[in-house]
Amino acid sequence: MKKIKFLVILLLVLNTALGQDSLKVKLHPAKMYPWSVLYQIKDVKQDYINNKKLNKDSLFVYNMNHQPAGMYLLMYDMDSHNFIYFIYNKENVDLEVFPKKHNKVIIHQSKENKVFLPYATRFHKLVGKLNKIEKKLAGNALTQTDKDNFKRLKNQLNQLQIKYLKKSKDLLAHKYILNMAEYYPSISMPKKLYFKDKQAHYLSHLNFDDPDLQHSNILINKINTYVFDINPPQNPKTKHLVYLKRIETILPKIKNQTYKDNVIFSLTSSFVNIDGRVSKKLIEKYIDKMPEREKKKINLKSILNEIGVTIGEKAPDFKFQDLKEHHYTLYQLTPKKPYTLLIFWSATCPHCLRAMPKIKDMMKSRKDFNVIAIGLESEKYPWSSEHQYYPDFYHGLKLKKWENPIVKTFGVHATPTFFILNNHAEVIAKPYLVKDIKTWLQNHKK
Repeated sequence: MKKIKFLVILLLVLNTALGQDSLKVKLHPAKMYPWSVLYQIKDVKQDYINNKKLNKDSLFVYNMNHQPAGMYLLMYDMDSHNFIYFIYNKENVDLEVFPKKHNKVIIHQSKENKVFLPYATRFHKLVGKLNKIEKKLAGNALTQTDKDNFKRLKNQLNQLQIKYLKKSKDLLAHKYILNMAEYYPSISMPKKLYFKDKQAHYLSHLNFDDPDLQHSNILINKINTYVFDINPPQNPKTKHLVYLKRIETILPKIKNQTYKDNVIFSLTSSFVNIDGRVSKKLIEKYIDKMPEREKKKINLKSILNEIGVTIGEKAPDFKFQDLKEHHYTLYQLTPKKPYTLLIFWSATCPHCLRAMPKIKDMMKSRKDFNVIAIGLESEKYPWSSEHQYYPDFYHGLKLKKWENPIVKTFGVHATPTFFILNNHAEVIAKPYLVKDIKTWLQNHKK
């Protein structure tokens, strides 16, 4: 009896040892990537699993035995956040990666990834090319050659889907491939009908409550494409309403409340730097009504502070004065001309010192613009000297720099920060770089 028990225990130990699934990744050149971090994709987020240093064989080795099936991300370049996606589904995964060759991957072991990774590589190349042509359609710049190329690429994408759906039968990859499918209408359709048809069918094949899809980046990628990328709205006054309408089309399709909340959090964060009006509306309509335990999943205070004044809102009035004790308010100046460029800058900021002369040159011929330059400084000097190089600007000094209340009011997180206002002090643009100001000026002639 003791011998039988011993044999049973021995078999259990052997089976356990044999059942250790692992992830092995070798990078070339290995010495350039001494550390890696493993994440699981779950509910639109990346959940940290572990981190590893290269072993003596120049491999990253992770024990996957207790990890659920799904999509994972291995980040291996901490400076540039370079990474690869892969599937784990209760099997060993053995990969070689060549970062300098566009993340080329050789799969030595893993049925799932031998199907999924070649498919995903080819899929993204074809979709990228199709989307470029689609943008030409949106911009009314489509040629007959573009139409011919679109049809050819679309056919290649359809053949790719058919080929890999057959190859992936009985694998988790099959579900991923099925739901990654992109919908492209006939390129011969008029632009308005084309994008209306694409929006109508783009999400129809997705199951938003499938746990396997929720443990991947597929659903959130589709959501982001639907909201942001399909013929993006251009009218600055109404584009937030278009974005909100798209979001309201998606949310009823998601029955799982946890996943729906995470989608709302993700979109709220994404819109902070795109159109803060959308973020504010999502907070008001959804996040403010969530239980406190759900709200704690995001830093709501940080998001609100980051939004500041957004496009479509009236900028708050404020007082300022220059060193000659000329007193101004924003609302006194904005009615004087059709537009106002409001700049928050600092004389100790190298980016600002490069930007201000360029802005000065741009504005020489724009008699339709006020320029208000507010210095965010810790002390008067060197601003007191530097600002005098721009005599045609209205200047103001705000001390205590990042502690000054105006920073929070306008959501200023770096210098320089730019706002373009109309003559009612409404924000009509938030250029990120000087070149964005130049583009805006080119598109809005005097």
